[in-house]
Amino acid sequence: MLNLQLEPAKRQLEFAMSKRIQKVVFIHGVGAGVLKEELKYLFKRYPLEFYDADYQKYGLGATEVYIYQNN
Repeated sequence: MLNLQLEPAKRQLEFAMSKRIQKVVFIHGVGAGVLKEELKYLFKRYPLEFYDADYQKYGLGATEVYIYQNN
C-alpha cells in the first residue's frame, strides 16, 4: 500500500521540477506517520526544502515542499 502512495508522490514531485513549479503541498494525513516519514526520505534525495504546511490551511497532515530552481 505504501508503494501505491509513494510512486504518485515521486511522479508529481518530478513533474513539478520539470515544469519549474516552486511549491507543492503533499497531503499525507495524520495516522501513524509512516507515509510522512517515507515522504521525508524521498524528499531528501532532491534539491529542495520541506516543512509542515500551513496548519490553518491544511491541518496537521500536510507537508509543503519548496523546490530549488536552477537558472
